[in-house]
Amino acid sequence: MNLTAFRVGAAAWMFTGVVHDILELVLPADPELDAAMRATSLELGPVSLQADLLNRGVSLSMGLAMLVVGLLLWMIASALEAPSHWMRTFGVVALVSSAAALALAVVFVPGPPLVTFTVATVAFAVALLAKPTLRTGGAVAAPRHLPRATPSSTEQPV
Repeated sequence: MNLTAFRVGAAAWMFTGVVHDILELVLPADPELDAAMRATSLELGPVSLQADLLNRGVSLSMGLAMLVVGLLLWMIASALEAPSHWMRTFGVVALVSSAAALALAVVFVPGPPLVTFTVATVAFAVALLAKPTLRTGGAVAAPRHLPRATPSSTEQPV
């Protein structure tokens, strides 16, 4: 597993989420659409929700979810630097998720997500196809979060 390529894919997810939310907050909306959505409410049981606020909340939540997915993928790469059957499993999940997001972008969301999810899909495919080497996880090593045993750290105090 090529961890550098895996991290590129994770970074593409984080970048997409952050940019999505920034654009959601700063781009001007269509005034007519805004007015129509403010005038429309949805009844969910005893709760009445304004359509424009519901749309904004779902959109911001989606951007946050993409950021969190990318962050978790980055953390997985850091936690599993030693060879592990889990790394390949996480790589497959990341590749399939990125390819699904790319397919949705092709159909529904032309523009920047086509680029970022293409980068993520290619990066995860490269990560999975790479042959293990000493730099990409082929050698047995302690994960970063665990201290390495050294002669001085294994000796008992006298």
